[in-house]
Formats: sequence, C-alpha cells, structure tokens
Amino acid sequence: MYRISIIIPVYNSAPYIEQCLASVSAQTLSDIEVILVDDHGTDESMSIARDFVSRSERKDISFLFAATETNSGPAAARNIGLTLAKGEYVAFLDADDWVEEDIYERLYSVANGADMACCNLSQDFEDGRSSRLLQNTHMPQGNISVRERKKLLMRFVSYFTTFIYRRRWLTEQGICFPDTKSAEDSSFLTCCLLSARQIEQVDKPLYHYMIHAGSLTTRKVWKGGDKRKALGAVLSYAHKQGLMTSYRWQLYYIYVKKALIVPILEMI
Repeated sequence: MYRISIIIPVYNSAPYIEQCLASVSAQTLSDIEVILVDDHGTDESMSIARDFVSRSERKDISFLFAATETNSGPAAARNIGLTLAKGEYVAFLDADDWVEEDIYERLYSVANGADMACCNLSQDFEDGRSSRLLQNTHMPQGNISVRERKKLLMRFVSYFTTFIYRRRWLTEQGICFPDTKSAEDSSFLTCCLLSARQIEQVDKPLYHYMIHAGSLTTRKVWKGGDKRKALGAVLSYAHKQGLMTSYRWQLYYIYVKKALIVPILEMI
C-alpha cells in the first residue's frame, strides 16, 4: 500500500504543471502514488506531464494516468482519482499549484491514523506581489466532541487541498465530490469535518496556492445553481448519516452563507 495517493486534475495547466510535478518528485516521503486525471484541456498539459514522468528518477513514486470521458470539471476528475487510489491517505493538488518538499512527510507523520491532517498555505502571486499567509482554523485536539465540532463548522475555511484524508474512512463514510463545477471543495470538506473523529494539524504554510494572471478575471458568472446543488449535497449527507439533529443550525448557516449569500456577493 502506498502511504499517500496524490490526485491531480489536469486542465490547461501547461505553463505550471512541470513545477507542480517537480515539487511532488522532490518529496521527502517515500511510497507515494500520483494520479494525474486528464480533463481534456486544449493545451499541452498532458504531454508535458507524460514527458516529465518519463524522465523521473524517483522509483519510490508511482505515476498513474487517467482521464474523464469528456471535460467535466475538477470534481469529476477528483472522484475518478478516488476510485483509483490505493494509498493509506489521499491528498488533492491543483496542477497550477506546488508544495513544499516535506509537506506529505509532515502530514503523514502527524496524522498517525487520524482521519485527517492539515497544514497552512501560502497564497503566491505570479505578478511578484508579496505572498499572503492563509491559516486553517485551529483544529480540536484528540477526539472531537459535539461542542467542538459545532464551533469548527462555524469557523472553517475551505482550504481542502491542505489536508490529507484517510482513504478507507472516506470510502466507509461515502464521501466524494458533488457533480458540480462550483463549491465542490466546500461540500467535500464540510462532509469530512462532519464525520472525522480526529484531525491533526501542522502549523506551517506547506502548500503554495498560486494566483496567476488568468486567475484575475473580472468576468462575473452566476454560480448560484451549482452552489445550491453542492451545499444541498451536504444536507443530504447529514440526513443520511443521522447528523442533522446535532448540527442542524450549523449546516443551515453554511448553506445560507455559501449557497445563497456568496453567489450574490460574487456578482456585485
């Protein structure tokens, strides 16, 4: 069994994917599986990735290529990666981001059987502006009580790529990404935080979230429908798992904030 399976959706990331894969190949942790899921972009991303893998000298890192049937968005690509993953833990990495060389060793070490483990991240700007430190909410220590989980659900931020997730636990809980192209990260992470028994934390910015010129768009697109569907999936999951009684008001707060208010603010 691999220690960690890293799932990377690939779509029009040609200028950045080599840096992403180089940061993965530099990892101090051994026995890593990397799953690259082609989401049918229009550039040379996959050719660059295949060429990089063909030149890789890391024999303890296994690279696997997969693909969506048609362009379907990162949620569908990540779900394909989840079905293929064999690692004890799974991690998600965007093809235009990169990670510090010890991120997965640190997270795997501190997790030590916990359902999840996370670090902080650095928001880096392609135009040379100073990086920003983005911090995850402080996680409860040990087994999470109902009271602690309520506070966590009210305060967390959706930095889901800074976490590793115990794969067998995800399967047992039936947690995957909703069939949407917006708010799928919030939906996935909320379901995880609802069910995790223990979450460990490294208080270091080990993930680099890149803001590229193409990310700074002023075009406003209404995403309300997708966000309502994604957050509605959280309510359905909570009902199925018998969690609504304990966390009803926290989940309603998340739904109103992320599915109703945020789409309006994005259009202003």
